[in-house]
This record gives sequence, structure tokens and C-alpha cells, in this order.
Amino acid sequence: MGARLRWAKVVDREHFFIKGGKVHPGLDSEVVVDDEPGTVATFMVLRAWSDGHGTFTEQWRIESPGGTNLYQSTPRELHIASENHIERLEDEVSDLNIEYAGDDYRVVFMLDDREVARVGFPVRVSEGSRPREEK
Repeated sequence: MGARLRWAKVVDREHFFIKGGKVHPGLDSEVVVDDEPGTVATFMVLRAWSDGHGTFTEQWRIESPGGTNLYQSTPRELHIASENHIERLEDEVSDLNIEYAGDDYRVVFMLDDREVARVGFPVRVSEGSRPREEK
């Protein structure tokens, strides 16, 4: 039996830290773009795995509403020490280009090359422009 995704959030980095830098029930998934098409602001993919025991290879990808693969993570070894252990992970994504905002983007999670979960999230156009990050 494999691990189970307990929760996942895809959230704008700035919004995450303004809201306290912790995952909590009121933290909504949301990614922000200044203009369409455009590059989205840096965002975080936060998640927790449990209910398994052993080592798994985790990988995830971002899909557009039309199912196009926009981003794929690097595979990562995930070790869950016991059935009660919760493994919390986070990744940061920057420089992701999108064609348009929408409510039905998805992050697809895989363990050992098998799809195990999909989580939807919106990409919205920001209400005001924010300064671009230095590269």
C-alpha cells in the first residue's frame, strides 16, 4: 500500500507569508499573474503525505485547463517512517509562463510513476501590479 496525500495547497508565495507562513484551513490555493499572457508570480506547492510506510519516489506536474503540461518537478525520494508519520514537503516555482488566467489549473501528484492525486487551483490576474522579482 502506498502513501496518501493528506492535503495540498498551491499558493502565491507573497500571499502565503502575509497570511502567516503556515498552512491553515483559511489558506486558499491561488496563483497570481500580472497580465495575460504572462509569467506568474512565484508560488509554492505545499503538501503532506501519510498512511504509508516505506520509501517512494514523488513527482508532480502543473497542467493547464486544457491538459497541457506546463511544469514538471524533479523526482524526489520520500520516506515515511511509520503509518502515523506525516511528511510535509514544499517546493517553490518561479518563471512559469501561462497564456490565460482560469479556475481550473491542476497539480498532478505521482508516487512511483503512478498518478495518485489531482488538486485544482485558480490562476487570477492581480488587481494591482506588483514589482517584479530580481533575477
